[in-house]
Amino acid sequence: MAREHGGGCARFEVVEDEARVVRQIFAWIACERLSLREVCRRLDQTGCPRRHGAARWYASTVRGMLANPAYTGHAVYGRSRYLPPKPRLRPLRGHPQRSARATSRMPAPPEDWIEVPVPRLVDDELFEAAQAQLAENRKYKRERCCGQRWLLQGLTVCRCCGYAYNGKALLRCSRDRSKGQLRRFQN
Repeated sequence: MAREHGGGCARFEVVEDEARVVRQIFAWIACERLSLREVCRRLDQTGCPRRHGAARWYASTVRGMLANPAYTGHAVYGRSRYLPPKPRLRPLRGHPQRSARATSRMPAPPEDWIEVPVPRLVDDELFEAAQAQLAENRKYKRERCCGQRWLLQGLTVCRCCGYAYNGKALLRCSRDRSKGQLRRFQN
């Protein structure tokens, strides 16, 4: 609960329906060894609502929940700092100027963290088992692309607009894959 709603004192309140969902997610990952996407499918199939009313569950949301040590009773304030953005090689397409807001998120050193006691929802063993399963899932996850696939990837830019070229592979014949691919750069 925010300070302005809590009479000047910030605090955590456990909503038991949401706590039940959190415990179920940890059990699915740690005990049943499910993937993040399978957990999302199960949550969607059971009709479990998300906190802010979104229609679907996403793997990034579940991963963020599983990585949050606040569920073990150890919330931390000040884990990251927001700094001015680092200079870019070239401007983003459609965004000619940089934002004046501090937008680069950097981890703060652990000695600057402030630990806040919160109610425990998950025991340490279950949390560690979930972290181990996430690491195992990450190890076996299919990678879309490993490393650079093009000789000049990220190095060539258009002389007119300044944007980078990217590589694209096209089939020579859409009906016959055996005829090979045509590889080219495009802007």
